[in-house]
Amino acid sequence: MALGFSEALLLLTTALFAILYLTRKKKDSRYPRGPTPLPFIGNVHQIGRTPLKSFQKWAQEYGPIYSIKMGSVDTIILNDHKLVKELLADNATAGRSENPVITAFSKGHGIINVDGPTWEEQRRFTIRKLRDIGLLKSTIESKILEEVKSLLNVFERNVGKPMSENRMFNGAVVNTLWAIVSGERHEWDAPVEPEILKKTDELITAVSRIALTGLIFAPVMRHIVPKWSGWTDWTNSILNLKKVVDVTVVSHTEKHDPNNPNDFIDHFLAQIKNEDDPSSSFYKENGAANLFAVVTDLFVAGSETSANTITWAMLQLSQNLEAQIKMQKELDRILGAPGDGSRLPSLSDRPSLPYIDAVISEVLRISPVLALGAPHKMLQDMEFKGYFFPKGANMWVNIYSIHHDASIWGEDVEKFRPERFLSEDGTQVIRHEALLPFGTGRRVCIGETLAKDTIFLFLASIFHKFIVEPYPSCVKADMEPVIGFLLRTKPFKVVVRNRGK
Repeated sequence: MALGFSEALLLLTTALFAILYLTRKKKDSRYPRGPTPLPFIGNVHQIGRTPLKSFQKWAQEYGPIYSIKMGSVDTIILNDHKLVKELLADNATAGRSENPVITAFSKGHGIINVDGPTWEEQRRFTIRKLRDIGLLKSTIESKILEEVKSLLNVFERNVGKPMSENRMFNGAVVNTLWAIVSGERHEWDAPVEPEILKKTDELITAVSRIALTGLIFAPVMRHIVPKWSGWTDWTNSILNLKKVVDVTVVSHTEKHDPNNPNDFIDHFLAQIKNEDDPSSSFYKENGAANLFAVVTDLFVAGSETSANTITWAMLQLSQNLEAQIKMQKELDRILGAPGDGSRLPSLSDRPSLPYIDAVISEVLRISPVLALGAPHKMLQDMEFKGYFFPKGANMWVNIYSIHHDASIWGEDVEKFRPERFLSEDGTQVIRHEALLPFGTGRRVCIGETLAKDTIFLFLASIFHKFIVEPYPSCVKADMEPVIGFLLRTKPFKVVVRNRGK
């Protein structure tokens, strides 16, 4: 009797599952345990619509180190800050995922999504050259404050009007980083949106899409449903951004003076021109590919994380007016009462403004924009604390779980309380070892200093000049994050009022 299509499909599926079960590689008994995965999809079906809560639940069930499968990829989840710091200091954990969706962005170049000699060479060069042009010094302050002034003017024009959170700070922060990288500045609040900002927005929208569809966890969908999965928009947004960056690089190349570099692209072009080692990541076409990757790594990743953190701060402070008032009293004491005679804050004021630093730390704790950090990959087999981590396994640091662990932060862990980062007399900032918004170890974020400086100057400037209150329809905002590649706020509106008038 001939089988029908449905029966044949069922028989084939059953056979495939049986083959996978019988031929699966038996794991070392020391491999971290975790929830039972299914073939092909792993544990993706169990993560559901609240992945952060699922990860927290598994940490309680399986302990500080457990394993899951993201599709077919072995993935180890780390949930203890002390173990994280010890483990990620080891070279064996410094790899990056080979996920084809992620690597489509950099194609084996740049800093964020690569490992090995390319990563080491590009990271070393980038840190050194950004230091040369003032990124890690206070000289960068003028570029940040220029965008702060533009933002304050936008706020001034909207006093008393409802203001949406929707990409409120992205233009100003993107402009800051683009000025550092390329030496160019755009009027980001002009009627016609600058191309660099427009294409960055498109890229971030595409990133959110592929996170929501699960394409990152099941890359095979890019071949099956490229449009629905977000693959088409993702690859198009990469190409469109590359075109904008290429125009800037060509312009720099045409007027390049290797003896007088003005920005990061100038320094990079000089390195490419002087490189004669074919194995170098700066050599000819390889150097050009790395230039695009590093530039986009720097300003896309840096601008989105900083802009989102400032947005979270606006939401928290509009909902916690007591904390906002404490900030403003501290600012008035150092900068003077807001008005014509006051000045903008500077980085040199920071030691005298501990409460603002505590506010920033609490925002980074309660709403870490990169909730799972960037994925690591094991470069070799490793035994750690009785566990076995195999070469090739992915590793995620559950930053959100660590930042919301009541055994570390107390029973009020879900409450916005900046005082947890202050000494008893409120005069000193306490640096907590479990605060890991920028990662740790060999792959700690190279933009941490710039991000903190940017967030500080924006928040101090805004709240010295304005009172920020919830719009009447958003008096009690929903503080649960929108889950995606980055943790975002749910839609909210605020109203700003002048403090000096």
